[in-house]
Amino acid sequence: MAIDWSNLEALPLSLIFDKLVERIDHICFSFVCKNWYSIAKFNYQNRQIHNNVLPMLMVPTENCRMERSLYGISLKKIYKFRLPVPYEKRLCGSSYGWLAKVDYSSKVTIITLLNPFKDAVSITLPPIYFLDWDRNRSADGEFDVHKVVLSTNPTFKPHDYVVVAIYSVRMCLAFLKAGQNTWTYVDDIHCSFSDVIFYKDLVYAVGRRNNIVSFDLSKLEDEKITLKVVSLKGNDYADRAYLVKSLEENLWLVRKFIDFPDGEDNLDPSTGTKKFEVYNLKLDLQTGELIQMLKIDSLGDNVLFVGDSDSVAVSASYFSNYLQKDSIYYTADFYLDVPPYPNGAFDMKIYNVKEKTFRQHCPYYHWFKGMPPAVWIIPPFQWD
Repeated sequence: MAIDWSNLEALPLSLIFDKLVERIDHICFSFVCKNWYSIAKFNYQNRQIHNNVLPMLMVPTENCRMERSLYGISLKKIYKFRLPVPYEKRLCGSSYGWLAKVDYSSKVTIITLLNPFKDAVSITLPPIYFLDWDRNRSADGEFDVHKVVLSTNPTFKPHDYVVVAIYSVRMCLAFLKAGQNTWTYVDDIHCSFSDVIFYKDLVYAVGRRNNIVSFDLSKLEDEKITLKVVSLKGNDYADRAYLVKSLEENLWLVRKFIDFPDGEDNLDPSTGTKKFEVYNLKLDLQTGELIQMLKIDSLGDNVLFVGDSDSVAVSASYFSNYLQKDSIYYTADFYLDVPPYPNGAFDMKIYNVKEKTFRQHCPYYHWFKGMPPAVWIIPPFQWD
C-alpha cells in the first residue's frame, strides 16, 4: 500500500522536522507541499528553534565555477543545493542571508547586496568615493571594502535598514540609510576598524588595538551621526577583532592573532591563526562608554562563528551533538595585504578557548584552490 507522504499527520511530521539540524534542510522540508510547509512554519515559530540557527559555509562548487555550494558542519557534507553567486568574487559581508560584493568601475567603488535565496535579487548601493592612493591595490576593487554589515533584513524592511561599510586601506567607516543617495563618512581620524555591530540601539566599531567607538544613528537621515569614543587605543595589537552579542545579551570582543608566512613560497602548514582571546565588555548603557573589559576563559553555553560575515553566537547545549563547547568556528577573512596561506585563503578551523587547541570543521577540497574564501551564511526562511 502506497504511503501518502503529503498527508502525514502533524505529529510524525514534527518528529521528522525535529531531526533536521541545518537550516537548508528546514527550507527543503517546507518546499515539499503545503502541509509540510505549515508544519515547518508552526515548528519554526517555536521560540527555541527560532533562536537557534546554525550558520552554514558558502564554499566553491566542484566542477562548476559559476555557482557556490553550502557546507553543513553538523553532518560534515556539501549540499547539492547551488546558489547563483559570482564564484570569482570575494564576498565582504553576510547579514540576514544577504551577501555583499564589490565592483570597481571608472574610479568608483560600488557595493552590491545579493540575496541568493530570493531569486537572486540584488540591491546596488550608491558609490563610495575615496582617493586612488587610499585603495587596496586590487585591479577590480574587490578589496577596497573590508566588511559590510546590515542593521536588519532588507527583504522585510526595504525602507528601514542601515548599511555600515569598513573601507579603504585605512579601514574607515561609512554609513548609508535605505533610500539615501550618498554615504555618511566618519572622520578619518577614527580608522583602522575591523568589525561593527548593531547593539542596543547603537552601533559599535572595534579596531585591532582595542580602539572602540559607538555611534548614535538617530540623525543619519540628515547625514549626521554622533560618535563617542568608548575605549582609546592600546598597545596590544591583534590581527583581527570581532564584536559579537552573546546568548546572554552581553557584548563580547573576540581578538584573533595570526602567524603570517615569511613569503609567498612559504608552505608551512602551521601558518595561519595561532590563537583567539575573548573579552566581555561591560558598558554603561546610558552613555555607551566602556566600564570594564574582562577576559573570558570559558564561553559557557556560547559557540561563536566569526569571519567576513556577521559574528554570531549559538547554543552549545542545543547543538550538543554537533558543536564543540567553548569553541570559536572561524573562516579566513582575507584582505589583499595578507599573504596567502598554503592552500589559499582557507584558514578554517575550530579554536577551543579553554584547551587552546585547534580542530577542523570543513576539510580543504582541491577545488577550493585559487578561489575566494568561504563565508558563513544563515539561509533565511520565507517567514523570517
